[in-house]
Amino acid sequence: MKSYRYPADCTSIIDVTKPPYNADNTGKADCTKIICKIIDDVLGEYEKRFYETDAKLTAMEDPNALISFEIRKVDGRKNVIFPEELPPSKIIYFPKGTYLVSDTLSYSMEEFRNFLSSLRHLEMNAQLRFMGENMDETVIKLKDNCKGFEHGQDRPVICFLQGEASNIAMTNMLENITINVGKGNPGATGVRYFANNTGAVRNVRIISEDFRGNTGFSVLHEKVSACLVQNMEIVGFNYGIKTMPQFLYTTFEHITLRSQKRCGIYAGNTVTSIRDLKSFNEVPVLRMEGMIGLVSLIDAELLGGSPIETAIRHQYGYCFLRNIKSEGYEYIMRQDMNYMQVPSVKDYLAEFCSHGPRTLFEQSSATSLNLPVEETPEVPWDDPEDWVSVNSFGAKGDGVTDDTEAIRAAMNCGKPTVFFNAGRYLIDDVIEIPAHVRRVNFMYGDLASGPNLSKIRDTGAFKIVGDSDEPLIIEDLFAFEKFFGYMTLVNHATKRTLIFSDVHVQTASIYFNTVEGGKVFMENTGCTIGGIPGAGKRKEPLPGEEKYPYDRTRANFLFKNQTVYARQINPERSLHEVINDGGLLWVMGCKTEEEGTAYETKNGGKTEIIGAVFAIGLGMEHPAIINDNSSVSVFASTAGMTHEQQWPIVVREIKNGEVKEIKKEELPTRYLDSVVLPLYVGK
Repeated sequence: MKSYRYPADCTSIIDVTKPPYNADNTGKADCTKIICKIIDDVLGEYEKRFYETDAKLTAMEDPNALISFEIRKVDGRKNVIFPEELPPSKIIYFPKGTYLVSDTLSYSMEEFRNFLSSLRHLEMNAQLRFMGENMDETVIKLKDNCKGFEHGQDRPVICFLQGEASNIAMTNMLENITINVGKGNPGATGVRYFANNTGAVRNVRIISEDFRGNTGFSVLHEKVSACLVQNMEIVGFNYGIKTMPQFLYTTFEHITLRSQKRCGIYAGNTVTSIRDLKSFNEVPVLRMEGMIGLVSLIDAELLGGSPIETAIRHQYGYCFLRNIKSEGYEYIMRQDMNYMQVPSVKDYLAEFCSHGPRTLFEQSSATSLNLPVEETPEVPWDDPEDWVSVNSFGAKGDGVTDDTEAIRAAMNCGKPTVFFNAGRYLIDDVIEIPAHVRRVNFMYGDLASGPNLSKIRDTGAFKIVGDSDEPLIIEDLFAFEKFFGYMTLVNHATKRTLIFSDVHVQTASIYFNTVEGGKVFMENTGCTIGGIPGAGKRKEPLPGEEKYPYDRTRANFLFKNQTVYARQINPERSLHEVINDGGLLWVMGCKTEEEGTAYETKNGGKTEIIGAVFAIGLGMEHPAIINDNSSVSVFASTAGMTHEQQWPIVVREIKNGEVKEIKKEELPTRYLDSVVLPLYVGK
């Protein structure tokens, strides 16, 4: 397993073993209070800036005062859902060792909520990032027989959300750590996770030593809209994984489950997408018990089953299954345990969709595209002594000084890894990333666009140039509301393979390419055009809105003749969220938001979408999906909280000049006015 170490001068890292915290990593001393204080210190800075922003807006007399895209008054009602400026980015870093704990690791603030149109129920639990040095050798260990973790409890060791919901829990991360709930803790849950728009869990092992824990990994709260879980192993527990809320989605890939007592994965009402699942269990691997759940499972091996058990129990909701192998179970699926009354399936299931497929034109087959899937390439994690910071070339990161030339100098200095210390970096011209650079790590730092850059159309703040056989990874970026304009984050101007990992751009588009024929991998990537919600329904701009240039006709992601693999992407508020122009696009796990078309495929492109939510369509005539003389398969759901937030047209297919559509009323209802697109296929 890879070890992750950082340069000594990296200001975003909080090493828990160093002053002022000095956490013990020998497994002998209780670290609970120390780690919780670190969490409070990190989130406390966010809370402080939030209330400063709230006070500033309160003091503004204009009943429609506008501080930024979303921080404003509307007829005197405040909308303050995050601070005007983020605090400096921090990553809570655990070097190798064992950290003994005796209670839940979380924040302690009781009044930790934001204001959305005077409603106060949404937690401010954002930017909580745990990073271990090495999954095998970095362990958070719950004491044996710990008070509060008795039978009948469901108490997490790590908890990302304590309230009932959140809408701003961006870039919450958990990576490279083993969570051991010890022995004698039958009420222990390893991790209760939550994130919005971008968030990920990677390289995590969760263990119950005596196999008596409650749940390994759970997602229980509403508005979870970014949950990319990769490379997770869960050993023991009654339940390996639980996903429960109804509104949005979770995504799992490369999951190993061992020795569960009740079931491997319990899927409630969430849109849950799973790929490459390996289960070694006698009990059922997957139980779908949410009446409005939407579950997809592809490429799974379900081994060690009991001959009196069924591997998959589809009792309620909607499901899509493909390439499922099993050994030991009586059936993969059994007719009398599936309310759809499908035939029983023994050892291999090629493809099954509970409520589909749906087609518009006659075609030879109505199965999914089943596109070939490539794994995201590994990029070497260089020795931290060989990293270079943009700050060593004079970048200030104060959000005021133009750092363009300093960043440009760092990119051209010859080092393979370029990183950013905590801060906001103002860029006012295009910066090229040359072929010798293979990793750009922003350390969750912020960007601001200067007046020149923000007004330049059809350009990227960063331009990828030069050919190389080695992939380039751009990672750990949280560009907030000062990075806006007509430009895009990246112009991919080479065939070099490009990886986006944990990249969030709050008010600008992320990607387009000017050289065709390359490969792009996207993991946990989100962006918003502009940022002012409901723009499509307003006849007039908000007062002061002219200060923030943006173009909703620009796509969040524009892929022209590229091969793209996207795991958990979150484009919002463009009229063209994702465009696949003549290429191959495979997506697992996605949310789009507002009335623009979610996915448009044209010029013979191929697009496969497995597990998406098209949210808040605003009742307008933009189709959620456009298939223009191309090949498309989609398993997805719409989502809205009112009748006006739905999609009247869910699919529009154009074939040889003829246009056909699937309208909302033709599809099965999921909840309220939301509907399910149960494997639309257009080839």
